[in-house]
Amino acid sequence: MTMNTTVSNITSSNNTTNSPTEVHLTPPYRVALIIIYAVVLLVGITGLTVMMSLLKTNIRSLTTIAFLNLMVAHFIFLLTVPFRIYYYATNTWALGPEFCKLVSAMVHIHIYMVFTIYSILLTVRFLEFYKKTKRTEFYRRLHGLGASVLVWCILLIIMLPLVLNQYGENKKGKQEKNPEEITQCFKFGNLVREAYVLNMILSICVITVSCVQTCIQVIILRTMILKYGAASRSQQEFWVQIKNLSFVLIMLTCLVPYHLFRLQYIEKHEDLHQINEVFLAITGLTCFDMLTFTGKNICKVCWT
Repeated sequence: MTMNTTVSNITSSNNTTNSPTEVHLTPPYRVALIIIYAVVLLVGITGLTVMMSLLKTNIRSLTTIAFLNLMVAHFIFLLTVPFRIYYYATNTWALGPEFCKLVSAMVHIHIYMVFTIYSILLTVRFLEFYKKTKRTEFYRRLHGLGASVLVWCILLIIMLPLVLNQYGENKKGKQEKNPEEITQCFKFGNLVREAYVLNMILSICVITVSCVQTCIQVIILRTMILKYGAASRSQQEFWVQIKNLSFVLIMLTCLVPYHLFRLQYIEKHEDLHQINEVFLAITGLTCFDMLTFTGKNICKVCWT
């Protein structure tokens, strides 16, 4: 009787110890994540390779500067994607907690860097359409590069320390020493809950700005169609707005769903962790934006 009780206690203890690992990511979610990140990596590398030719274009152009910043953001993010794929394939993390925090931080930095570039580019183009601004080029190359450095510095100064300092710390500010953390990665739901206000503000900001820019873009396209009718497709400005629409659609399909879901995830992070990883992976599909620059007539091909 005593031996049976002992065996039961040991079995119960092992189940309790192993349960967090099993619940972390089940096979269906791991397969989905591997597929999504593999597509992101393939499209991202292809886009970066093809679009390197844009480095020879007018460096003072706002569009080119925005594009170069997108390339940098995508490139840094893509460097971390293979580590995610390997982790989801093996379900084991052997690169240490600090590198885990860095890889996890980069996906969030990528999200807000892409969102910031999209917002700036679309806002300037909207102002240009309504004749609120006449110049969309910097006077000198250094001005454009300086503006890029400023945006990156502001974002990194705000985001990077915040993410790296918070990930892996408990409420008392001490580093967690759970043995499971050595082999498991990307499990920071409790820390997201602690930063409740900040996460709410970021999510609401992304959702609101994306919806407002979508409405403006729809109004602009409607105005052009009413003005030119069937001849709209022969107007260069129309195709510029179509490219703008592609950015808006990427925001709506890749960034907004994640932040809408995040509003619920903050409240129930333990139950929704696996689904959150999928939504987070979908944000990486913003790498498709580089395909909008592959040629001046790419949109026309889609219409014919």
